[in-house]
Amino acid sequence: MEAYGKIYGYTRVSTEEQATNTSLDSQRSMIEGTAKANQLPDDGITWLEDAGVSGAKDFMARPAVAKTIFRAGDIIIFASLDRFSRDTKNCLQTIDDLKDRGVRLIVNGHGDVTDDSNIYGKLMREILMCFASHEREVIRDRVTRGLRAKKRRGGYCGGAVPWLMKKIGTGREAYLVEDSEEMAKIFDCNWHNASPRTFLLYQMAGKRKMKGWSSRRIADWVWDRYGIEISHVAVIKLTDQYERKECEPLRKAVAAELLAASNAKKAAAAIKIGMNPSRWQ
Repeated sequence: MEAYGKIYGYTRVSTEEQATNTSLDSQRSMIEGTAKANQLPDDGITWLEDAGVSGAKDFMARPAVAKTIFRAGDIIIFASLDRFSRDTKNCLQTIDDLKDRGVRLIVNGHGDVTDDSNIYGKLMREILMCFASHEREVIRDRVTRGLRAKKRRGGYCGGAVPWLMKKIGTGREAYLVEDSEEMAKIFDCNWHNASPRTFLLYQMAGKRKMKGWSSRRIADWVWDRYGIEISHVAVIKLTDQYERKECEPLRKAVAAELLAASNAKKAAAAIKIGMNPSRWQ
């Protein structure tokens, strides 16, 4: 007969209300049946009971489990997989962790999920890994879209506060506004439909792209003229961003006009020599 250590039966319900009905009792009956099916004694089970605990909570951090020390050879039996965990990532991590310790996990309907020779347990782990990978992609996509939407609304998404901006509020309620004190230093802004920040970026981009000034020279000029501090690295980053945002549409429009003019000339030349001009129209 195979040697084993202590046998634990783990039961869990999500709310205190569920703890008052037959849910815990039915789980105990299923665990005892699973023990018999695996040729384990059902009268020597040590019960671990978590009433009112979510299945999404880390298994090892749950009240009944946190105070228990599992040793090599111990066995934990569950009535169903969702009593063990409802979090795919945590489920896989816990299985691997307990397997490394030499602790066996037996789930009703799946067998010993820590046993690599158990094809049903192995299939379950492979399916869980697929779901975990999918979950990560879904979460990453949801976070990215949420951050983009928040940024469009002027919300603060963390990291360094942008140049000439300041953060208002904390946590999820935080948002960005232009720093009025810094904006007031840009004394020569004569634009009525744009902010002083945009006006200054326009000047910086012009000096760098049109006049060929170095980023360090521009940073010194901003400080000497306006008393506003900016690093040469920030000059490069902000002027590149400004050019992409403000100048790219204009560049595309000019390119389209040039292409149309070129095609018109080619079409006119084709007509003169008796060719079909539709190719350039």
